[in-house]
Amino acid sequence: MKSADYAAEVRRFPKEATLFAAGQRLGSRNTQEDAVANFSDECFALADGVGGLPHGEVASQLAVQTAVWAYEHIRQRRFYWQDKKLLLKRIFRTVGLALVHKRKEHAYNDGLATTLTVAVVGPHTVWIGSIGDSAAYLYRAEVCVKLTDDDIDQFGYLTKALGVSSPSLVPQIVTERFIPGDVLLLASDGITAFVTEWKLKSLVETIGDTQEDLGKGIDVLCDTGQSAGSRDNMTAMFVKRVKRE
Repeated sequence: MKSADYAAEVRRFPKEATLFAAGQRLGSRNTQEDAVANFSDECFALADGVGGLPHGEVASQLAVQTAVWAYEHIRQRRFYWQDKKLLLKRIFRTVGLALVHKRKEHAYNDGLATTLTVAVVGPHTVWIGSIGDSAAYLYRAEVCVKLTDDDIDQFGYLTKALGVSSPSLVPQIVTERFIPGDVLLLASDGITAFVTEWKLKSLVETIGDTQEDLGKGIDVLCDTGQSAGSRDNMTAMFVKRVKRE
């Protein structure tokens, strides 16, 4: 059986490309408990260690590293590659199991947990899985839409997180077209709780079509969050679909 070939899919759209940039701010925290990772500009992961529990930085790093590792290996099975929603569920289950096993170590049995948002980007589609309150937004044609729902209750407390319950937690999954000019934003709540969708839209509209432009946009976004009062860890990732010259 042939393995999945992302490059073959990309070759069908030779005049399009995916650009990516990410950035973080520590805020007033002593430890950076957010984490990001990506694999070959195909799979992007962002996690935010749960406050109130120890080892948030360990949980988030383990989550994003496991997520991209799982994507790299599980996608080789055509059964999963042909069903991206099933692929995302398997990625989240793998991350959940990794956190459960980590908690069995003596140094971490007092608890660790994290949110996780994963985006799998194809030539013309993006699939997003999410557990927790990190968020995904899509900007297209002067409209900015939040794609994910926060797993929080009426008091603002998390209702779902990886590492505190069953490793079989099913993520919310969203599928959207991803075409030239579209910008995907993944961000932790250190940003999303302080920057309005209108502000996000205004910022994304000014971003150009280079990786340097995306990086500058991340800096402006974090500055905006700080100016709005955020003292939390802040992490954001921009993924933009562009046309090649």
